[in-house]
Amino acid sequence: MDLTPLDLIIIAIPFLLVIAVSLLQRGALKSVAGYLAAGRCAGRYLIATSAGEAAAGVVLLVTALEVFSRTGFSLNFWGSIAGILTMLMPLIGLVVYRYRETRSLTFHQFFETRYSKGIRVYSSGINVFAGLFNFGIQPAIGARFLVYFLGLPESMTLAGGAVPTFVPIMLFLVGFALWMAILGGQITIMVTDFLEGVFSMVLYIVIAVAVLSVISLGQVREAMLSGAPGKSFVDPFDIGGQPDFNGVYMVLSVLFGLYIYRGYAWQQGFASAARNAHEGKMAGILSGWRSTGGRAMIGIVSVAAFTVLNHPDFAAQRATVETGLAQISNPQIRTQMSMPMALGILLGPGLKGALCAIAVFGFIVSMAVQLHGFGSTFLQDVVLPLRKRHLEGHRHVRYLRLSALGIAAFACVFSTLYQPVEYLVMLTSLIGALYFGGIGALVWGGLYWSRGTTAGAWAAMLLGTALSAGFNLLQQFWKPIAAWGAGALPSGSVHAFFAAHAERCPWNGMVLACTAAACAAAAYIVVSLLTCREPHNMDRLLHRGAYAVAGEEMKEEKRFRWSQVIGLDAN
Repeated sequence: MDLTPLDLIIIAIPFLLVIAVSLLQRGALKSVAGYLAAGRCAGRYLIATSAGEAAAGVVLLVTALEVFSRTGFSLNFWGSIAGILTMLMPLIGLVVYRYRETRSLTFHQFFETRYSKGIRVYSSGINVFAGLFNFGIQPAIGARFLVYFLGLPESMTLAGGAVPTFVPIMLFLVGFALWMAILGGQITIMVTDFLEGVFSMVLYIVIAVAVLSVISLGQVREAMLSGAPGKSFVDPFDIGGQPDFNGVYMVLSVLFGLYIYRGYAWQQGFASAARNAHEGKMAGILSGWRSTGGRAMIGIVSVAAFTVLNHPDFAAQRATVETGLAQISNPQIRTQMSMPMALGILLGPGLKGALCAIAVFGFIVSMAVQLHGFGSTFLQDVVLPLRKRHLEGHRHVRYLRLSALGIAAFACVFSTLYQPVEYLVMLTSLIGALYFGGIGALVWGGLYWSRGTTAGAWAAMLLGTALSAGFNLLQQFWKPIAAWGAGALPSGSVHAFFAAHAERCPWNGMVLACTAAACAAAAYIVVSLLTCREPHNMDRLLHRGAYAVAGEEMKEEKRFRWSQVIGLDAN
């Protein structure tokens, strides 16, 4: 490790400040509602900064670097167009506004109110199951990023035996994230995430300016123009030769993102913590604008790492990276870690510490939020609905903390044993489809369609889960399936298909995830139309009209209208 004292100071100061603030927040936890939803007293700026920081974890950085190494700017062009939708959705307040009006403490509590207790328990169980495996791969990815970025050895001697270096790093960081999550629940998470978000924005600017001064635009241009025909790193209309990250992937990722919009149960604490529905809506708008800085920083460091790996002026640095990659046996890990290793070689003293601090903070924040979210979902929406007796306040909080501890233990064990076989963004999409395949239909239909029924919800969840599970098995065991098909089947189109795709499944995770989601949504609509006897009472669900809660009615403000200029009024 070649961190200088300056790097260590940059990492240590905000780290110690976060610890101090976390300890000061211990006394703020007064109830179960405080642990789950910060007492529903958070304002827009606190939610916007803390939720934005929670979403920008180190896994997002690794994913972005991996995709950029294959597509360059060509896919980012389409991503920027898709980004317009992500800016418009919070302005409209879709999902988040109505969800807050349901006054549900957890996402799946809303499912019980709208559908049934069975839907709540089943969807929660699938969420925890899929979330555990999706979340379970993240600690190792974040820890490996730090190992290869800092140039640490792959293994170390511990208790007389060789242990992969990422394991103790992972255990320490997950342990710290768990401590933050259970210390004060959502209260501590939001306050510390806010502080880390402020520090990160400052470091983003420093890194961006410094990187642009190290690499010239001419070098970037030459590196970007090195793509083969059909696999351009610059031309967004010349990516048809890309086997995975092409135009089809971009369209499907946008559609899938809209389908599961705000369906992330592990972020339910931020959605429930808003002071009222309007504050939650405004937090979503501000969070979208705030994330622009993080995306710009990720784009700049991606360009820098890509240039190091593809420009002849950095041949010596590239040789060092290739030497390090040659020691990694897993081909997918080699793909994931090539860009982080290039950044570690490129960045000098101070800058390396700044990016390391961002990565560490992103790791801790993302882990803490997911430990809190999945742990709360398991207890609140799986265990308690099946339990006859009510839990007292202090015992309730204790069990919530134990649930988070169990999630952390599983994630560490699974991360240590798991070996990736797919691009990270594809893998998370397909595993997440076990839950998201049906959940999008339940959320959109439950909040905006009065004719959605419990039978339709069951059809969507069961079909989405079954298809996604089958698709996951298909990808994991594709090689033996293809070998059997090519050897056992007679000559023909099917035999030729298996022979041509003997090594890898021809359908990536995004295609399979969208297929499962489309089938689940269709099942929800068809079954609901066949079984709906009378529309659901949406006023009661959203606490409107005769069901309004005192003190939360939205007062209509006087607005300027052009009709006033020409003398028109209500009469």
